[in-house]
Amino acid sequence: MNIGERLEMIGSLVLPGTVLADIGTDHAYLPVYLLEEKKIEKAIAGDIAEGPCQAAAATVAMYNKKQQVEIRLGSGLSVLQPSEAACITIAGMGGSTMIDILSADIKVAVSAKRLILQPQTGAPSLRKWLLAHGWGIVQEELVWEHKHLYEIIVAERSESLQQYSEAELEIGPLLLANKHPLLKDQFAKVLAAYKKQLGFMEKSTQAMQSEKYKHIKSLVAEVEVLANASNS
Repeated sequence: MNIGERLEMIGSLVLPGTVLADIGTDHAYLPVYLLEEKKIEKAIAGDIAEGPCQAAAATVAMYNKKQQVEIRLGSGLSVLQPSEAACITIAGMGGSTMIDILSADIKVAVSAKRLILQPQTGAPSLRKWLLAHGWGIVQEELVWEHKHLYEIIVAERSESLQQYSEAELEIGPLLLANKHPLLKDQFAKVLAAYKKQLGFMEKSTQAMQSEKYKHIKSLVAEVEVLANASNS
């Protein structure tokens, strides 16, 4: 079963032999793939819409996994009971949406041994929120797929949490610490996005005098210092 580099990387981070909850499962490709690989015992595939649940049911039926995958219609973690799944994956949503999902059912979230999150946007805010709410970042990965660089954050409950600078949260503290092979690509992506934003703001004198402009300018300088340090 070919699920692509992004989902394959997410799957590699799932704890072996556990019950997986895949939230926003869409076609249930990830849980079925992991069952095919005999990495997990069973899975709960949740989605907020009927269409994706029907698509998930079709995938589960095609691979004869009805006994091992339970498809549940519902919003976020509301489809789960506390401690029902040791590993929770949420992929392909914005970081702010992930924060909303985790916040809405915090008892379920904290009962899992591991969260594996692949935000489309807003990864720095998601990292900050996780750390502020008792999760340590234990692993980070980057993967290219279809000309897009995806960030994957693995979080587990921790009593001794690291403190990171805003620039480190922008890039990914463990990507930096472990000198990830795609770290240069990550720096390029982050700096390009902020410099584009600055370029738009520099067309307006009022925008250039704003605190937001000054903050982004300062952040870009901090990220560039990290980039230079990582190259040395």
